[in-house]
Amino acid sequence: MKKYPSTPYHPESPSKGTRADRIHKNPDRFIGVPIVITEKLDGSNTLIHQGEVYGRSVEAPSTNKWMAMVKKHHSWKSLDPDTFIYGENLFGIHSIEYDPMIEEETYRVFAVRYKDFFISFDHMEAYCSYRKMLTVPTIFEGTVNSAKELNKIIQNNTTGTSAIGGKEREGLVIRIREPFDTKDFSDSVCKSVRKNHVQTDEHWTKNWKPCKLRS
Repeated sequence: MKKYPSTPYHPESPSKGTRADRIHKNPDRFIGVPIVITEKLDGSNTLIHQGEVYGRSVEAPSTNKWMAMVKKHHSWKSLDPDTFIYGENLFGIHSIEYDPMIEEETYRVFAVRYKDFFISFDHMEAYCSYRKMLTVPTIFEGTVNSAKELNKIIQNNTTGTSAIGGKEREGLVIRIREPFDTKDFSDSVCKSVRKNHVQTDEHWTKNWKPCKLRS
């Protein structure tokens, strides 16, 4: 089973990591075509597939305690062997502690793959609405006509207040609105991350704590 691909940085991202091969090679790909820009949430990349949940590694289902809310409320919503639901699991706090959430809202879908295709953003929203799953917050939808226009959107929105809880925003994810083949992922998706964001990776798991919940 394939894990979710690594997302390259847009060249205008304030933070770009340390590896040059992680910079998007063709940012003009997002000019003149319908795109969607969503908020990059600070959670753990979690896959739902055939009633099981997986972390970044997809070698075996996860038994970690921070998967509790995904399992309780959403794992049974993907039983089709050809469908893969990817989302941010916010139950375990990473670098950003968001405002209290209800249990079901601690998992936010950002992509759905069917066989070898990532379905369109519109199809993903409809899929999630039917199954009563939330998606990551949308920042922008439309078509930009120049690199300057897109760069301005990135500069104005990478930082700021999160749409889900009044905390700082980690960054943005830009994707082609239409469906695309998995082999074209690195050309169809990119991200922008705010400067000085702490990349927790797996270190947060050592002394993890759950987010605050509300009824």
